[in-house]
Amino acid sequence: MKAVTTDQMRALDQRTIAAGTSGTELMERAGRTVAHHAAQFLRHRNAKKVLLFAGKGNNGGDAIVAARHLAADGFQSTLIPFDQLAEKLASTLPATDLIVDGLLGTGLTGEVREPTATAIRFINAAGVPVLAIDVPSGLGTNTCVRADITVTFGLPKIELLQPSAADFVGQLEIADIGLLTADVTSDIELITRADIVLPERKRSAHKGTFGHLLIIAGAEGYTGAPVLCAHAAARAGVGLVTLAVPRNIYEIVAGNCPPEVMPISLDRLPSLESFNAIAIGPGLGRAPETQKFVRDFVAKLKLPVVVDADALDAITLRPGLILTPHPGEMARLTGKTAPEVQANRWEIARKFAREHNVTLALKGAGTVVTDKSGKLWINSTGNPGMAKGGMGDALTGIIGALLAQGLPTLEATKAGVFLHGRAGDIAAERTGQIALLATDLIAALGAAQEKDQSR
Repeated sequence: MKAVTTDQMRALDQRTIAAGTSGTELMERAGRTVAHHAAQFLRHRNAKKVLLFAGKGNNGGDAIVAARHLAADGFQSTLIPFDQLAEKLASTLPATDLIVDGLLGTGLTGEVREPTATAIRFINAAGVPVLAIDVPSGLGTNTCVRADITVTFGLPKIELLQPSAADFVGQLEIADIGLLTADVTSDIELITRADIVLPERKRSAHKGTFGHLLIIAGAEGYTGAPVLCAHAAARAGVGLVTLAVPRNIYEIVAGNCPPEVMPISLDRLPSLESFNAIAIGPGLGRAPETQKFVRDFVAKLKLPVVVDADALDAITLRPGLILTPHPGEMARLTGKTAPEVQANRWEIARKFAREHNVTLALKGAGTVVTDKSGKLWINSTGNPGMAKGGMGDALTGIIGALLAQGLPTLEATKAGVFLHGRAGDIAAERTGQIALLATDLIAALGAAQEKDQSR
């Protein structure tokens, strides 16, 4: 899904209005959509009370429409219009289960002024979930709403996808309100379920139809990583998984592998002719002999390969590789520090992929995928509960499985990061974010691949 600038979005609004849809009708659609998302949120929690803040612009109009629809649906809807904002903030506002932020849109210049700044501080301190309309009010300034959900319209705005926005946007929902978005051009896209390709599964298929993945992983003290990688690959639909590990950990790994995975000792690696793709790196360690093996092995490969973790430090870069570094690993690849990478994630990823002709997935909040084209694909699935060991190993297995099933490198990478994050979201709904484990994510991969997902 194309991501657009604020100016592009204004042009889309004007085009739609010129084509015969009034601004009033667009506001009615937007407000009704906000009310729908708010009602879903409240019903899920068996809650009734919603407090809506309306600013002077279109976002405020959307909030007013949403308040009307919510009240009609039986919710206790309290609207604070802008002309009463200072007065209401000086009093005791009613208790609420949800706050809807319709204070400011995309037209803000400079810092947030009063009384809106006080309203934003109230929202952030209220201790209840927040739904932002279009963008969190004050985004990009020192006074910004921290939303749990942002409902935006037509197409995602680039500012909502920026790494700096991750702590303010929350879950991003894209609502279709009838804007004429055809022919939009952009070199930045949001990865959605509609954008990813998964291998077709015909009724006549057999296990050979879906490929054979070789995983090379593990070292002494790192026996969990190869098991998680292989388990995730099996759940991601590949027909066969062979897991090659060093001989000194073979028995431990073999005893923990799911029965669908075929573990072997690395010194008994068979001919590569029977494999369709290779994943290498999880838990390999940085022993000199291991690094030499990886360097020599990857240099000779003709198969599609995804490289992760310790293998990233050993390979000689060449065209066609998929690399999946976290910020620390990206820092080592580029000679920068991790904070430098995080401060400029998009451009560092874009430059590296162009220079080395590789497909790159720079992991983290808003994982960014890019390749030699310089285009960026931003992933919005996933949650903070995934900031745990083993999650990256699972991603490597998923991407490897999709490669072995025949997806091109870019499509396998985009699909892999989306499904990985979506599975994490589904699992977090079951366990909560704090308790979420990589094994929970892997168990949710089946549900993540279903087509009827909202994102």
